[in-house]
Amino acid sequence: MSVPNRLMGRGILPPVVHGVLDYPLAAVLIVLPLVLSFDDAAAKWIAFAFGIGAALLAVGTAWSTGIVRIIPPLLHGYADVTVTVALIVLPFIIGFSDHTTALVFYLIVGIAGLAATLATRFEPRMRAEREMALRMAA
Repeated sequence: MSVPNRLMGRGILPPVVHGVLDYPLAAVLIVLPLVLSFDDAAAKWIAFAFGIGAALLAVGTAWSTGIVRIIPPLLHGYADVTVTVALIVLPFIIGFSDHTTALVFYLIVGIAGLAATLATRFEPRMRAEREMALRMAA
Protein backbone atom coordinates (compact mmCIF):
# COMPACT_ATOMS: atom_id res chain seq x y z
CA MET A 1 0.00 0.00 0.00
CA SER A 2 1.36 3.45 -0.92
CA VAL A 3 2.26 6.06 1.67
CA PRO A 4 -0.63 8.43 0.80
CA ASN A 5 -3.11 5.54 1.01
CA ARG A 6 -1.73 4.52 4.41
CA LEU A 7 -2.01 8.11 5.66
CA MET A 8 -5.64 8.31 4.48
CA GLY A 9 -6.38 5.18 6.50
CA ARG A 10 -5.04 6.48 9.82
CA GLY A 11 -7.60 9.14 10.75
CA ILE A 12 -9.53 9.18 13.99
CA LEU A 13 -12.90 10.10 12.48
CA PRO A 14 -15.01 7.06 11.50
CA PRO A 15 -16.21 6.99 7.88
CA VAL A 16 -19.84 7.15 9.01
CA VAL A 17 -19.27 10.54 10.66
CA HIS A 18 -17.56 11.88 7.55
CA GLY A 19 -20.37 10.47 5.42
CA VAL A 20 -23.03 12.18 7.52
CA LEU A 21 -21.14 15.51 7.32
CA ASP A 22 -21.01 15.32 3.51
CA TYR A 23 -24.73 16.04 3.15
CA PRO A 24 -24.83 19.34 5.09
CA LEU A 25 -21.57 20.37 3.39
CA ALA A 26 -23.22 19.98 -0.01
CA ALA A 27 -26.20 22.03 1.18
CA VAL A 28 -23.92 24.77 2.56
CA LEU A 29 -22.02 25.02 -0.73
CA ILE A 30 -25.24 25.25 -2.74
CA VAL A 31 -27.38 27.47 -0.49
CA LEU A 32 -25.07 29.84 1.41
CA PRO A 33 -23.73 31.70 -1.65
CA LEU A 34 -27.34 32.74 -2.31
CA VAL A 35 -28.10 33.56 1.32
CA LEU A 36 -24.87 35.53 1.70
CA SER A 37 -25.44 37.31 -1.64
CA PHE A 38 -21.99 36.77 -3.13
CA ASP A 39 -21.14 39.78 -5.30
CA ASP A 40 -18.85 37.78 -7.55
CA ALA A 41 -20.53 35.46 -10.06
CA ALA A 42 -17.49 33.15 -10.27
CA ALA A 43 -17.49 32.68 -6.48
CA LYS A 44 -21.17 31.79 -6.57
CA TRP A 45 -21.00 29.34 -9.49
CA ILE A 46 -17.86 27.60 -8.29
CA ALA A 47 -19.49 27.00 -4.90
CA PHE A 48 -22.60 25.63 -6.64
CA ALA A 49 -20.47 23.26 -8.75
CA PHE A 50 -18.54 22.06 -5.69
CA GLY A 51 -21.84 21.62 -3.82
CA ILE A 52 -23.25 19.43 -6.57
CA GLY A 53 -19.99 17.46 -6.61
CA ALA A 54 -20.14 17.03 -2.83
CA ALA A 55 -23.72 15.78 -3.10
CA LEU A 56 -22.73 13.25 -5.77
CA LEU A 57 -19.81 12.04 -3.64
CA ALA A 58 -22.06 11.74 -0.58
CA VAL A 59 -24.65 9.72 -2.44
CA GLY A 60 -22.19 7.63 -4.43
CA THR A 61 -19.53 6.63 -1.92
CA ALA A 62 -19.37 2.97 -0.93
CA TRP A 63 -19.84 3.35 2.81
CA SER A 64 -22.84 3.16 5.09
CA THR A 65 -24.11 6.70 4.40
CA GLY A 66 -23.91 6.33 0.62
CA ILE A 67 -27.00 5.50 -1.39
CA VAL A 68 -25.56 4.22 -4.69
CA ARG A 69 -22.22 3.05 -3.20
CA ILE A 70 -20.03 2.90 -6.31
CA ILE A 71 -17.21 5.35 -5.44
CA PRO A 72 -14.37 3.84 -3.39
CA PRO A 73 -13.93 5.68 -0.07
CA LEU A 74 -10.26 6.34 -0.79
CA LEU A 75 -11.16 8.07 -4.08
CA HIS A 76 -13.73 10.12 -2.14
CA GLY A 77 -10.97 11.15 0.26
CA TYR A 78 -8.62 12.25 -2.51
CA ALA A 79 -11.44 14.21 -4.17
CA ASP A 80 -12.16 15.90 -0.83
CA VAL A 81 -8.52 16.89 -0.36
CA THR A 82 -8.38 18.31 -3.89
CA VAL A 83 -11.60 20.29 -3.56
CA THR A 84 -10.90 21.65 -0.08
CA VAL A 85 -7.44 22.85 -1.11
CA ALA A 86 -9.04 24.41 -4.20
CA LEU A 87 -11.57 26.20 -1.96
CA ILE A 88 -8.69 27.72 -0.01
CA VAL A 89 -6.66 28.93 -3.02
CA LEU A 90 -9.34 29.77 -5.63
CA PRO A 91 -10.28 33.19 -4.21
CA PHE A 92 -6.70 34.30 -4.86
CA ILE A 93 -6.30 32.57 -8.24
CA ILE A 94 -9.69 33.53 -9.71
CA GLY A 95 -9.55 37.01 -8.21
CA PHE A 96 -12.41 37.34 -5.78
CA SER A 97 -10.25 37.66 -2.67
CA ASP A 98 -11.36 41.30 -2.38
CA HIS A 99 -14.96 40.11 -1.88
CA THR A 100 -14.74 39.60 1.89
CA THR A 101 -17.89 37.50 2.30
CA ALA A 102 -16.93 35.04 -0.43
CA LEU A 103 -13.30 34.92 0.73
CA VAL A 104 -14.22 34.17 4.35
CA PHE A 105 -16.79 31.57 3.24
CA TYR A 106 -14.27 29.78 0.99
CA LEU A 107 -11.54 29.83 3.64
CA ILE A 108 -13.79 28.56 6.46
CA VAL A 109 -15.39 25.80 4.37
CA GLY A 110 -12.05 24.85 2.81
CA ILE A 111 -10.09 24.69 6.07
CA ALA A 112 -12.87 22.91 7.98
CA GLY A 113 -13.37 20.44 5.11
CA LEU A 114 -9.65 19.75 4.83
CA ALA A 115 -9.38 19.17 8.58
CA ALA A 116 -12.35 16.77 8.54
CA THR A 117 -10.93 14.92 5.53
CA LEU A 118 -7.46 14.55 7.02
CA ALA A 119 -9.02 13.33 10.29
CA THR A 120 -11.15 10.67 8.56
CA ARG A 121 -10.19 6.99 8.49
CA PHE A 122 -10.88 6.10 4.86
CA GLU A 123 -9.96 2.44 5.13
CA PRO A 124 -10.98 -0.04 7.81
CA ARG A 125 -8.31 -0.73 10.43
CA MET A 126 -9.18 -4.35 11.16
CA ARG A 127 -9.79 -7.28 8.84
CA ALA A 128 -13.34 -7.80 10.17
CA GLU A 129 -14.20 -4.16 9.44
CA ARG A 130 -12.79 -4.50 5.90
CA GLU A 131 -14.85 -7.64 5.24
CA MET A 132 -17.99 -5.99 6.62
CA ALA A 133 -17.39 -2.93 4.40
CA LEU A 134 -17.02 -5.17 1.35
CA ARG A 135 -20.29 -6.99 2.17
CA MET A 136 -22.12 -3.70 2.67
CA ALA A 137 -20.82 -2.32 -0.64
CA ALA A 138 -21.95 -5.40 -2.56
